[in-house]
Amino acid sequence: MRVLIYMGGGFDTYGPSRHLYHALIEDLLLQGHTVHLIENHSTGTDPDAPDDLLAFSNFSYETVSSSQVEKKAFVKRYLTGVKYCFDCIPVFKKQKDFDVMMVQSCPWAPFAVSFAKKYVKIPTVWNIQDMFPGASIANGVMDKKWMQNFFYRFHKIAYKKADHISVISEDMKQKVIEQGVAPDQITVVPDWYDDKSVKEIPWEENLFVKKYDMRKDIFYVQYAGTMGFNFDYRMVIKVAQLLKDQKDIVFQMIGFGSQKDDFMNAVKEARLDNIVFLPLEPQEMVPHVYSACSVCLIPLPRGVIGNSVPSKAGLLMACHRVIVNSVDEDSDYYQMFEREQIGISASNTDPEAVAAAILKMRSNPELREQYAENAKKFSLGFYSRTVNTQKHIDLLAKMARE
Repeated sequence: MRVLIYMGGGFDTYGPSRHLYHALIEDLLLQGHTVHLIENHSTGTDPDAPDDLLAFSNFSYETVSSSQVEKKAFVKRYLTGVKYCFDCIPVFKKQKDFDVMMVQSCPWAPFAVSFAKKYVKIPTVWNIQDMFPGASIANGVMDKKWMQNFFYRFHKIAYKKADHISVISEDMKQKVIEQGVAPDQITVVPDWYDDKSVKEIPWEENLFVKKYDMRKDIFYVQYAGTMGFNFDYRMVIKVAQLLKDQKDIVFQMIGFGSQKDDFMNAVKEARLDNIVFLPLEPQEMVPHVYSACSVCLIPLPRGVIGNSVPSKAGLLMACHRVIVNSVDEDSDYYQMFEREQIGISASNTDPEAVAAAILKMRSNPELREQYAENAKKFSLGFYSRTVNTQKHIDLLAKMARE
């Protein structure tokens, strides 16, 4: 099978789905398929193609340059993405003899999917990581009704043009169905962790523990990742205020993002000393970071779930850790934790319930251990790379035959 992959971003710049495409491409190559990548070059921070992919003779790539734009500058960023799509037309026109194409999730998907279909003329799978404009509306970035209505209507072009759509959760599948897509045109493939390399790191061997001289008698409630608009820092503050008299509970906030400065200022104003901020660690340190926490807190703003999904859930479970969610209570994601006994979900309108969940996990180490065991087993069958890259490969092969 000859696969063409079109990324809205590129390997030269960090993005939340970069590691997913890296793994998918590698697994396609390992199975003997040919992969050609068209990607965006914007920062040059990292190589345009990882060395391990370049080692395969059945891999090739080409880049189309565009300027780097801050995420906060929505209009400029969108127009830059649209220009990138137009600049890719000559590249699309010269692609020959491919069997199937995958288009990466991006806000300018009506252009990306339409141009892919028009100029390459092969079955096209559109992989959605974040619903647009739904995610932008839910996290408060797009508050103007006329803009919301316009983009909802305009984005339907991509839904109509794509031959098939892959999404990362059952909640997201329902959102796509609401856009008029038939259920049999949608495949759920959760984001994955690399089960070949991600595992729990014992406390005595944990480099993150040693780096910050962490204490075994402290109950660490951790968030590690992007502190952007899909991160509800206000919930963290409310919960930390409720638990400020619990001196053995520390909220460990690790990472960066557009909301971090506001978060830090709000913590300072509230005079909370049970929240500590630490920088993001390199990718290879992720198992050490997640294995160091007592529980992980994933606080999502109202309406985000379904439009987006926490990508770190599978990683945390693989590291034998329990998740406390602050999330919409009517979502499948919320119910999954109760159904599988792998953690606790509380409503993101109820900080008292979130605080109670943290106290429950602290006070019941046996229950926490049981949930962690359940989560580890669940992650292997539901979130692992072994399972989910194969789902995408099977889907691409199916579309290539049609």
